[in-house]
Amino acid sequence: MDNQARIDFLSQLIQIDTAGGFEDRVATVLQSFMKQHDISCRLLPVMPGRSNFYAQLGTGKNGKVLAFCGHQDVVKTEDPAMWHFPPFSAHIENGRMYGRGTADMKGGLAAMAIALAELKDAGVTLNGKLELLGTVAEESSKINHMQGAQQFAKDGYVDNITAAIFAEPTNADIAYAHKGSITYRIDSIGKAAHSSRPDLGFNAITPLIHFYQEQEQYFHELVTQYESPVLGKAVPVVTKINGGEQLNAVPDHAELFVKLRTIPETDNDDIIAHLKRIIDYVNDQDHAQLSLEILGNKMAVTTDRNAEIVNIAQHAADQLLGRDFSVRGIAFGTDASEMSKANSDMDVLVFGPGNATAHKIDEYIDLDLYLKMIDIYKQIAMDYLK
Repeated sequence: MDNQARIDFLSQLIQIDTAGGFEDRVATVLQSFMKQHDISCRLLPVMPGRSNFYAQLGTGKNGKVLAFCGHQDVVKTEDPAMWHFPPFSAHIENGRMYGRGTADMKGGLAAMAIALAELKDAGVTLNGKLELLGTVAEESSKINHMQGAQQFAKDGYVDNITAAIFAEPTNADIAYAHKGSITYRIDSIGKAAHSSRPDLGFNAITPLIHFYQEQEQYFHELVTQYESPVLGKAVPVVTKINGGEQLNAVPDHAELFVKLRTIPETDNDDIIAHLKRIIDYVNDQDHAQLSLEILGNKMAVTTDRNAEIVNIAQHAADQLLGRDFSVRGIAFGTDASEMSKANSDMDVLVFGPGNATAHKIDEYIDLDLYLKMIDIYKQIAMDYLK
């Protein structure tokens, strides 16, 4: 494919609105594209209108399987009127393509799809299997997101992968580790009463404040006692608090939401167990009714800095990128958190052409970097499956 065809394909994906889901709109385009290049592929329904996409080259007879991974959904655009260009217009100006998903991560997904197609068209022989896994619901599920990655893992597609590259936006830096996360809600049940007679009710906010204080003490211990040499410290953030209905009534319900970014040194299950102990303590001390709901439990992912796929990616970037880049850990999570649960032995890289405009107004991708990443992905595949 020439560069204009490469850009046109990305433009086609950006013009498809998959904010909040509707991934079949992209999956069917990917399917048509792969069939044009005589590449084996299939749609794998996960939810109505939301299908994972799978394609493969080679057979994997030597035991090595390289997976290119990307999600098909994008975050919502908030107020489109605040954008300089319509968020699904794929507007091009000064070497940049603007639009929701350009950076996160249809740019990376398109580059990976084109890499497969160009390797196939060139008749390149791969000593192993190269796969493309397009997932659903990485961005767009409020509870326990990454259902697409979970389904790939459940159905056995992850079992034989030896190395996987996730095209999340790293501005072509190479990440071999990323944090996990625990997302949860603390629910407090009280008893309503008139504000003039609080003794007849039970204020649901009061034990929630007590829990918050106990939690803050635990978070301090967590952050000061544990640190990853690659990922740094865990990062806890209370993101939302709700409570009460009106100013003259004792609230009978309150809730608190937390997003906690975790590291391998702070086991997620241990953290959840400790939160439950805090809840039991507050319930006992305050005669309260607090409960814990886990909204997401994603593991931290790390790969050996000297793993083969890391060295191969670094070599390809050295040859083709034409600028400095770093090899590091990153703070955000990826579908690898779910896939690694099914295959903890696979090496994982996060390596994509997107940038820090992900999730922001006027999101864009640098087209020169996008084009270079196609060639980098091809080189990685050829070197890893040589």
